[in-house]
Amino acid sequence: MQRNLVLLKIWFRPDAALIKVVNRMNRFKLSVLFAFALALVTAGCTGDNPFQTGGPPPWPFTDPNILGIERIDKRSLSTIDDAVACLASRRPVFAVMVDNSNVRPQTETGSCRVGRVPQGTVVRIDSIYAEGEDSPLASVDGVGGDLSANPIGYTEDIQPIFQGACNSCHSGLIKTMGLQTTEYEPLMAGSDNGPVVKPGDPENSLLWQMIESERMPMVGELSALDKETVRLWIEAGAPEQRSALPKPNELWVHIAPEEVEEVTNACSADEVESPSTYVNASLTLPISCGAPPPQETVDGIVATFSPTIVGGGGGVASAAPVTGGGGGSSAASGPTYTGGANAAAAGIRASALGLDAPTDADGWMQMKGGFCIEQRLPGFDRSITAITFAPDGRMFLALDSPPTGDADPLVLYDAFHPSRSIAVYDYINDSGPNEIFGESPRITGLDWSDGALYVSRASEVGRIPDGGGYETLASGFAVQSQLFHANNGIVVSNGWVYISAGGIRDGYSDGPITGMGPVEAVNIVAGGNPYAARIVRANLGQLLSQRNISAFQTAALGVRNPYGITADPAGRIWFTDNGATNVPENTSAGDEVDLLDPRTITGDDATSPYYGFPLALTESSPNWYSPIVTLANTAAPTGISWAYGTIFFGQYGRDPGLYRLGRGANGQVVAERILLTWPLLSVATAPDGALWIGTGDDGLYRITPGCGG
Repeated sequence: MQRNLVLLKIWFRPDAALIKVVNRMNRFKLSVLFAFALALVTAGCTGDNPFQTGGPPPWPFTDPNILGIERIDKRSLSTIDDAVACLASRRPVFAVMVDNSNVRPQTETGSCRVGRVPQGTVVRIDSIYAEGEDSPLASVDGVGGDLSANPIGYTEDIQPIFQGACNSCHSGLIKTMGLQTTEYEPLMAGSDNGPVVKPGDPENSLLWQMIESERMPMVGELSALDKETVRLWIEAGAPEQRSALPKPNELWVHIAPEEVEEVTNACSADEVESPSTYVNASLTLPISCGAPPPQETVDGIVATFSPTIVGGGGGVASAAPVTGGGGGSSAASGPTYTGGANAAAAGIRASALGLDAPTDADGWMQMKGGFCIEQRLPGFDRSITAITFAPDGRMFLALDSPPTGDADPLVLYDAFHPSRSIAVYDYINDSGPNEIFGESPRITGLDWSDGALYVSRASEVGRIPDGGGYETLASGFAVQSQLFHANNGIVVSNGWVYISAGGIRDGYSDGPITGMGPVEAVNIVAGGNPYAARIVRANLGQLLSQRNISAFQTAALGVRNPYGITADPAGRIWFTDNGATNVPENTSAGDEVDLLDPRTITGDDATSPYYGFPLALTESSPNWYSPIVTLANTAAPTGISWAYGTIFFGQYGRDPGLYRLGRGANGQVVAERILLTWPLLSVATAPDGALWIGTGDDGLYRITPGCGG
């Protein structure tokens, strides 16, 4: 059941004017290709703030800020093979010495020594040699490098780039123009128009032409290093894997002479005609390609060494561990996304199901984990962007144009295009749906409370009293239609109306936000709007009386584009947040599931709970809360609901489908995919306890436990 994005059918036309528009958006490219790819951020509190940790995780890299400074061209490394690929891409390698090391004038163990390098020293590597050889295997200036040796491979070097930058449009599920870039064989097979890679000939490869001209990727941008890596890979024949290298102890690296300490028993003048500085590769740990790593990353790595640094390296104070952000399970079987440090306090008692990690080979619309699925409204051709229920069982649906097939592009791009509607559906008697409110801007949140349907739609919040008409309650929320960011989900809980309000900046394609406090960072993402890039809330009575956005106050900061929001039986608020795009895989982009305890809300920006948006800050924040579950970058979580004693949420981007939180044998909270579907936009729980989901074009489904598998 293949689905193609209609947006890309438009954008892929060779229209010169359209290309100019796309190129003009280089610094501010679309954050999410599609409506409703949204997000989740971290939180949770019970008692005396058990989720509070004192600061966000340290960054494993350095990058400029969001205010226009050019981004540093850099990539993380972990092996000597990675280092060879980096040098082949004409970039220097930066490594940490894992032990006190002698420096030799030749690439041989038995040669005399010209100096030493202490453990923990960061060294710059400009070439790599085989034992006893004078010509390098790879060099930063290309001298001696032999690309026929395939230092760059698709699996090791190209696939991670494409999974991060091209997954939204060219994955195994979403093959725009018939092209999949996230696996080797489909990429080499090409698109509907034929091959896109001509091995050995990048200039005549459509893939390289689109990348070089910056027409692709549509979301975010590739760094100069990533571009050069792709070009060199094609030039080398587009191999699937790197060629095998000798073992690290059979390789030598050339380091900068200024990094070498003098020794008293150095080589004599007659032993070395032209001294050079080589270190055995087994004594180095490559960590960065293109630019030096930040000191906190080095400190975190050095803190893992044993014994500790001696002889000139200096002590390591306040060493911080390197933090990852992918969140995925490395095992072929087992949970996919693991919980944050404070997930133990989330109150999730449901056991993990032990499901395999999600793959494109999963059965489409086939439940896993012992759940049953029942389709309603078969053949329904409208997107269902929000769902809620009245106590008597009436179901309310927010409807939009489908994001698949032929659709009006103005509807998809323009949050204010008046073609949305709300319908009521009697699912018990299977009658309807019947529209009760039409010609509306985009609607992404519905909730029923005290005899009225509360509505969150682009830039405003309103309600429809039972039997009455629509009433505006507050307007003035920020909207960025091209990014599909606006006020999104809505939930009424214990006399308060909560809104998940999106920001207007991507937060990374312009560079991360550094050198400022949480409030200043959030205001950049929010474009200065005090009701954006936040969870906000208003006292229901006050909102009904004032009917003005000033009734809202900040409930939580540090989110980029929160989408789904719900309340659990204890009155705690759960929400999803969509993080930044084009973020290095070893760094969390902020795609998360978060928990907010109303008792921690102060209403003041300076003291409000702060939920990560990990790229926003480097200094500690006393109000920072870690995620309940950290998702893979570009996961783009959507709707969320409490059902069957735990949290269920949808995912729109990477590994799309319906997920359920459960606690593993080790006590850690994990998210497991129980259903593959796309695009899943809305998740809600009926009065009888059953879970319902709404998709982009396949209608409506009721999910209950009790089936096998």
